[in-house]
Amino acid sequence: MPRIFGKKQRAEIAGEVRQCQLLSTFGIGSIIDFVQDTVMVAGTDNWDSDEDWEVRRLFNNNLQMITGVEYFLAPKTAVNVNFIKSQDIESFIFPRKLYCPVCKHIIDAGELRNQRRKHRCFMPSESKTNKPCGGHLVASRFVIVCPNGHIEDFPYSWWVHHGKECTKSKNPRITMFNIDNRSDIDSLFVKCDDCQAWRSMANAFSKNAFAGENGYRCSGRYPHLGKDYQSECNETMTARLRSSSSVYFPVAISALTIPPWSREEIQLVEAEYGELTAWSRYGDQAMLDFINRRILSRVKKSCTATDLLAAYKLVKEQKNSAKVQSEADILAAEYDVLCREMVNEDEYVACEVRVPDDFERYFDSITVIDKLTVINALIGFTRVSPWNGELRSGCLAPLSVVKKNWLPAVKQLGEGIFFKFNQDVLSAWVELVGDRYQDMEMELAESFLENTRFSPQYVALHTFAHLLIRQLANDCGYSASSIKEKIYSTYMDDSDRPKMAGVLIYLAVADSEGSLGGLISIASDSERMRIVLKNMLRKAQWCSADPFCSNARKQGFHSLNYAACHDCVLLPETSCEFRNVLLDRVAIVGMPENLSLGLMGEAIMSMIDESCSF
Repeated sequence: MPRIFGKKQRAEIAGEVRQCQLLSTFGIGSIIDFVQDTVMVAGTDNWDSDEDWEVRRLFNNNLQMITGVEYFLAPKTAVNVNFIKSQDIESFIFPRKLYCPVCKHIIDAGELRNQRRKHRCFMPSESKTNKPCGGHLVASRFVIVCPNGHIEDFPYSWWVHHGKECTKSKNPRITMFNIDNRSDIDSLFVKCDDCQAWRSMANAFSKNAFAGENGYRCSGRYPHLGKDYQSECNETMTARLRSSSSVYFPVAISALTIPPWSREEIQLVEAEYGELTAWSRYGDQAMLDFINRRILSRVKKSCTATDLLAAYKLVKEQKNSAKVQSEADILAAEYDVLCREMVNEDEYVACEVRVPDDFERYFDSITVIDKLTVINALIGFTRVSPWNGELRSGCLAPLSVVKKNWLPAVKQLGEGIFFKFNQDVLSAWVELVGDRYQDMEMELAESFLENTRFSPQYVALHTFAHLLIRQLANDCGYSASSIKEKIYSTYMDDSDRPKMAGVLIYLAVADSEGSLGGLISIASDSERMRIVLKNMLRKAQWCSADPFCSNARKQGFHSLNYAACHDCVLLPETSCEFRNVLLDRVAIVGMPENLSLGLMGEAIMSMIDESCSF
């Protein structure tokens, strides 16, 4: 529940957001429109200032290694304070420029400090003598942003005076209005009441509107860190609607909590690691005494102090090594666990099930994950352009004034299905399609996106995941936006790690204890899974945009898709791990005249034969 605050203003409740939204749509630095106020979510400087902040710590050893933090911290919610709604997520009023739709004046929020009615215009009314206008103030529609994550109020006075000072007043009063009762941007004008200068807003959104010798340079402001915080920046600003999707791109990274790190004793040791390290100087017996006093009573399962001591040594060994350093290492570790026949740990429970008939040649195994835990951490955000995928790119806006040794995160619980593909079948298909994806590879190299896993195999696995999610959404009752994917494909030029070829389809939520079991109930029944896969292939063979879609080579963002459009393959952005690109329906089902171009072309041929026989 964000709250508005300022140096001389009493804190006020602005509205409510869900915990998981603070790591995505309404994350740090985002703009939220509530009923009365429009605010920007403040940084994380005060997240660890309350007495019980240690209770909200989360641990995922692999994710800690690649992000370089000691732990993660969940936002305070109603659950943490006995169902009393938390007011500890702070926010600032932004934009500071407010607009009165009655008298058309632009008013700064700072002018309302001494006003009794905070949301009403105080300008003199033209129709009521000696009375204020009283119009309900709304946030300005326009802001200016820069590629380094800075954002400011639209400089209305600067704009109307063409970068110069008003000749009549140091603080001119500005009005904004549409002519002829129109609502388009071409009819929108800004006027200075003092010097009578006026200017159209039509060109404000052009690329070079604030450029030039006397252009408006970025002042390096991060409003989410307070109005006094500034950094060096000389980028040229560009205008945006405050509600534009290009104003805020959250950057989150996630990892599964897998054995051995999913064990309860490991999680408890992580929480007390600092204390245990201090006691380790006095020997194992001193550590065992501390474990008996502080930790053992909190263990829910059968566990001894010796087990906890062994867990500490395992955590210490991992922290002192540089084994896990990249996303590739995380995926390799997860892939190894997902491929096991049966695992029953505290936060990860999975078992292998029978592969459906007619699909044995494509899958080495299918694993049902009854209990899945995901840590989703926010590492920063960008403006103007999305994140390029490079973890250490240095282009992310900071989340706090003082750099923390933790990142904001949420713990998500759910279920999943893991498909391990037959590597021989995949390799044979890759050889068959040859250089079909050469153009896609060139487009990826020319774009700002980074994906070192790109290969024909990745395209096939990624497309399979999209097609299956769309089909599962129909069969299990979940919305497609709630089901997510994770692709395990061998990295380019990676000969040190074992080859990977797998797809994880999962559902995990932060607001409840797990999910409804719809995914695992389908995967546990091999005949039902067989029907789902066959229906998926039937549906994927045809698109309402065919034959254009099936023959396309330049669809999607930066022409990074082939046969993939919103009617046949694309998913909500929350479901896709890589921005709905590197997709091709033909990679799975082939072309009507050449089914062998599809990885599962033989399955489609057998389906056709079955229809003919019937």
